[in-house]
Amino acid sequence: MKASLLFAMVVAAAAGTAHARVATVVSWEPIPEADGGGFVPRSNISTVFSAIAGPYAAFPAATGNAGFDDYVSTYTDSPYMLLNSFRFVGGVTTVNGGVTFNFYNADATFHDAFSVSLPSAGDFIWSISLESVAGAKDSDFGIPAAGYVEMIVDAGVTGRWFLSTSLPTIGTESRAPGQGTLETHSHRFELNIPAPGSAALLGLGGLVALRRRR
Repeated sequence: MKASLLFAMVVAAAAGTAHARVATVVSWEPIPEADGGGFVPRSNISTVFSAIAGPYAAFPAATGNAGFDDYVSTYTDSPYMLLNSFRFVGGVTTVNGGVTFNFYNADATFHDAFSVSLPSAGDFIWSISLESVAGAKDSDFGIPAAGYVEMIVDAGVTGRWFLSTSLPTIGTESRAPGQGTLETHSHRFELNIPAPGSAALLGLGGLVALRRRR
């Protein structure tokens, strides 16, 4: 694990997560017994990074930092992109347990965050929409096209974020950050943006100036 990078992220997270966006549209599916990635996303989204497939492994559920990982998406139109939905493999041990996902730029500076209450206890493949309602295509939550994502489990709650040896099926990553000695593994998550032609893509030329939380 790169200790200096982790320290920078923890400091930034402490300053940023108090103002995290709250996501309200959540769905989940069982983690498949066989290795695989679950259902196919809706046609109104375009997947620009996907590392969902197993086989899965995880540390015991805990409070606080559940891990972080890097990603390089396939989106090249701008340094930033609108996140329509976020998928991850893991969960919490308490119904309505809260987690926060912090996003960082490639230089490890904090960019933005969203928080969500997971309505079921247990480990699943979660789909979290940043839309106002499912299918609205109105997310204005911007993230770096390449950077880092970190999962924080709320105080009083325990949870975990699954890892795998499988490489991303869309996009690329490095195995060095976030896993300590487990450099053969990476965390399981997926980034989806509005599909080309959807209303949410209008004005993407201004994404560099997208409002960021500090």
